[in-house]
Amino acid sequence: MSNPTRYGVNYLPSRDWWYAWVDWDEDVIARDLDVIMGLGFDHVRLQCLWPLFQPNPAYVSPTMLTRLVRLLDLAGERGLSACPTVLDGWLSGFDFRPAWLRDASPFADPEAVEAAARLVTSVAKAVAEHPAVWCLDIANEPNVLMRQARLAPGSGDGWAARMAAAARSGAPGVPVTVGVDHEPWMTGDCALTAETVVDISDLVAIHAWPYFTGALARFGEGERGAWAIPDYLAQVALAVLDGRRKPLWVQEVGVSELWLDRVNVPDFAERMLRRIAAIPEVTAVTWWASHDIDRRLRGFDELEYGLGLIDTDNRVKPVGERVRDVIAELRTRPVPPARTAALELPPGTVPDLEFAAKWFDRVHPDGGPRIVRRTADTPPDLGHRDHADVQG
Repeated sequence: MSNPTRYGVNYLPSRDWWYAWVDWDEDVIARDLDVIMGLGFDHVRLQCLWPLFQPNPAYVSPTMLTRLVRLLDLAGERGLSACPTVLDGWLSGFDFRPAWLRDASPFADPEAVEAAARLVTSVAKAVAEHPAVWCLDIANEPNVLMRQARLAPGSGDGWAARMAAAARSGAPGVPVTVGVDHEPWMTGDCALTAETVVDISDLVAIHAWPYFTGALARFGEGERGAWAIPDYLAQVALAVLDGRRKPLWVQEVGVSELWLDRVNVPDFAERMLRRIAAIPEVTAVTWWASHDIDRRLRGFDELEYGLGLIDTDNRVKPVGERVRDVIAELRTRPVPPARTAALELPPGTVPDLEFAAKWFDRVHPDGGPRIVRRTADTPPDLGHRDHADVQG
């Protein structure tokens, strides 16, 4: 690759989670960022809790915008670039839609959509010229709320396009993405389609969770196990891109000890990172998350309390030490891309776990097959062609 891969973390403040926007303590945040920097990361993804940033549809909090800019200052002082994620209606298993929505659909009600666009534009304008800003993410896993609302397939595409346009209007030239989870890639009925995700994104985001995708239950922890799910989702995204050149960003990847029986968390994490490093189109990898959640905060699912690389006292955990060492090695000794045969995705086939099983059957230690959509013009022997031949 012409540019080195970025390695970073989804920042969760060690104290008060993202309620820290309210009980603002720069000293705590600065210490957190010092430890993150010390692990060798070069960027952080930030979460702007929607109800705090926009308590009224006609009002965006200037205090929150000021604190966001100050957080960018603190990150930049430590050599960390940042990606603010604006519409966090779904985060760490909680629904954070603002109360003013009442029964209105945030994705279909015209006034609600324009209010959301107002927030996206306001955040974009506030950070547009900041030297630490790397990109803007319009929303965190908005497809989850779309699924809960039982929106029809594709009906969220217009909303996503509107939010991306709002981001670009506020911050021209700043790359834009949308932080979807696995659903657009692995289901055929998502309200936000994979085609729209790649169309509106300058960086194509992938949330590659071994558990939430169902990969751990289906493929386990072994040699051809779920640790390869980031590779699989990257290949699905590349198939949707269909030759268009856009960088891939593994925006969320993580693992909980609650999910594993035979492999420890540091070993599983290392396997995932090494596999991701062999995908040349992936230009950034961002672990979830920087810090554990303090157990005095009640109501989170049990797994959320232990997903960090760092504990709430800013002590680096064994998985954090392993991730630090692996990314340091990958920066000095990049993994060569694997050469593998291609796997056809026939017309009308959804790349769900059934299709994924065919892909995982062909996985080897250095990589999995490239996925290519078959069309009427696709040669019938494509599945036996070499990866390099498919690339052309």
